[in-house]
Amino acid sequence: MEKDKSPEWRLLTTGFLNAFENMAIDEAILKTCSQGESPPTIRFYGWKPHAVSLGYSQQVEGNINLQVCERLGTDIVRRLTGGKAVLHDEELTYSFVCSLDSPLFPRNIMGTYKKISSCLIEGFKRLDIAAQLFGSKGSEVSLFEKISNPSCFSSPSRHEISVCGRKICGSSQRRVNGAFLQHGSILIGFDAQKLSEIMVFKGLKREVVDYLSRNITSVNDQAGKDTDFFELQGIFIEGFQDVLGIELREGDITQQEHQLKERYLKERYLNPEWNFKMSGGRRDW
Repeated sequence: MEKDKSPEWRLLTTGFLNAFENMAIDEAILKTCSQGESPPTIRFYGWKPHAVSLGYSQQVEGNINLQVCERLGTDIVRRLTGGKAVLHDEELTYSFVCSLDSPLFPRNIMGTYKKISSCLIEGFKRLDIAAQLFGSKGSEVSLFEKISNPSCFSSPSRHEISVCGRKICGSSQRRVNGAFLQHGSILIGFDAQKLSEIMVFKGLKREVVDYLSRNITSVNDQAGKDTDFFELQGIFIEGFQDVLGIELREGDITQQEHQLKERYLKERYLNPEWNFKMSGGRRDW
């Protein structure tokens, strides 16, 4: 008897784009998927130049040092998804868009997070990195309960991934009209000093850098060597395929998605009102 063929999903590998294009593409794919006009899609990408993405409801003031961002050439963009700010520098970013009706996922948000996390953990396993979901014990969470903490990576969550208690991957999710988008950052390298300068932590600089260094790690740190972006991308593609039992078929952004991307760039992601004042206007969902 012939073995059932694995379902096909679209794979997009868009390389290095600026922050505004990356967020506009993710939203465009979510929109078309929610309308049943795009297949379930996994996208891998990088950021050039490096950037800070703010959570959907997060304020710039008091969280991001604008003068440092300007000096370092760091773009600032507001995400469609929630959570705290992320510095996108040395990382591989994944984006996962799928219908809520997919039989591969439970309906609840936490179940979806855990399923995608299992795919990421499989990728880390192929790198001989013993990653796991955060347990109930936070290494030093109590310290930052007392200190203003604008960074996603210094805030451990149980659905996210750590190595020996040190966060290595952060994710956020948005659900609209029967579809969901989850995207996240897989740290290839990590610079605690840079993060401490770009984001506003209310505490002694030395204390903040020490905390970040002890509670965040990266692929390079765990592997003890520099890791190639595209090699890492291939490894995580295999992880998603194996855990989900799907075949990822390389594809392209559709014309409709491209048009939506251009529209969202103009309306939101290149608009200072959206990025800095959180007054991007009524959403069209």
